[in-house]
Amino acid sequence: MSKVIRLPKKRRLWPGLIIMLVAVYLLYSFAHLALALYQTNLQLQAYENQKAALLQENARLRQEIQELNSDSYIERVAREELGLVKPGERVIMPAQPGQVRPYKPPEPGHQFRD
Repeated sequence: MSKVIRLPKKRRLWPGLIIMLVAVYLLYSFAHLALALYQTNLQLQAYENQKAALLQENARLRQEIQELNSDSYIERVAREELGLVKPGERVIMPAQPGQVRPYKPPEPGHQFRD
């Protein structure tokens, strides 16, 4: 009887190489998407922080507008910065040495608006 000797089959590298390339591509794609998601989340957090700061500034500015429109603020500015007085009031201002100016009374017939 004669024995048949079988030679080992040649292993083909192509299927294993293709599977490895596909795995590397999928891993790269996943890493790329994960990085993009991370960067997007960082940007979203920065926008949310900016939004919170803008909302806080908006609230502060609205409060300032209310204060500027109040009667007490308008009266204070009229008295302190514009030198206006109500009818019948007399202005008494402390004089600083070297900064005294002569008082010029209003012209006759000049009326102050309330």
